[in-house]
Amino acid sequence: MRWRQLTAFRETMVTGTASGAAEIMGISQPAVSRLIDALEESLSITLFDRRTGRMVPTLEAQLFYAELQNAFAGYDRLVAAAEDIRLGRRGSLHIASMPALGLNFLPDAIARFRKVQPNVKIRYDLQLSMRVEEWVSSQQVDLGLAEFPFERPGIERESFCETPYVMAMPADHRLSGRSVVMPGDLEGERMVSLSPETVARRLLDTCLAEAGVTPQFVCETTYAAGVCALVMRGQGIGLTDMFTATDFAGSGIVFRRFEPEIVFRVGVLYPRHLPRSRATGEFMTTLRAKRNELMSGAQHLLAI
Repeated sequence: MRWRQLTAFRETMVTGTASGAAEIMGISQPAVSRLIDALEESLSITLFDRRTGRMVPTLEAQLFYAELQNAFAGYDRLVAAAEDIRLGRRGSLHIASMPALGLNFLPDAIARFRKVQPNVKIRYDLQLSMRVEEWVSSQQVDLGLAEFPFERPGIERESFCETPYVMAMPADHRLSGRSVVMPGDLEGERMVSLSPETVARRLLDTCLAEAGVTPQFVCETTYAAGVCALVMRGQGIGLTDMFTATDFAGSGIVFRRFEPEIVFRVGVLYPRHLPRSRATGEFMTTLRAKRNELMSGAQHLLAI
């Protein structure tokens, strides 16, 4: 099993074809096929079903690819570290964040941080909380921002914020005149919802079931920003977090408290066995300051 063979396999999985892998690697398609054949022989695993004339990944290929991503992530970190050393950079920082914080809040914090630390190279990726947790546990990133609860080993965690979810609705909605929205108000109401795999949706479903309330869920999305975007377009009302609500301030939708409270709990995750760099500590100082500013100014969004 050689690195070149693994690269050919990865690029074929990413592009879906041997020709796509060949273009990325700068070699011929037959060369890619030979590399994959050699990899299959060394592993004694069939990675692609070729009976249809196309290279269709087998279940074994999918399992192997998932593990291979960790190896390439480690290799990429080594390449980045070598480049930092060569160029005399102070360091680099790789962050994974759930979308609610990653669409605007995190870029704002990064921009502020780079004003005082312009030589720190930063990469950030948006992932669902469960994937952020996975990346931190496998040491693919320096830190992660994700929603509780966390279950994977190999993680150190600290609380970043605890703030209630709020109900987003058009400014002219029948419930906009109320300071608090309750489950009974949602009977038969058209709602845009986060997808069932999110923590907030599971908590909301439990709350509605206990109250015996059945709204009409007309759309689902994995992003709170998607909820607000659909609410803004008149598709219903929906639960969102205060970070996303701040992003949509002044967009024609309003936000109201929801009771009983459903709390948005976000944690900062660190790989347990990966030493924290100075850049990580300095960035977290910036991130906490940005959080404090946002939280102190967000309450005006709930005022009638």
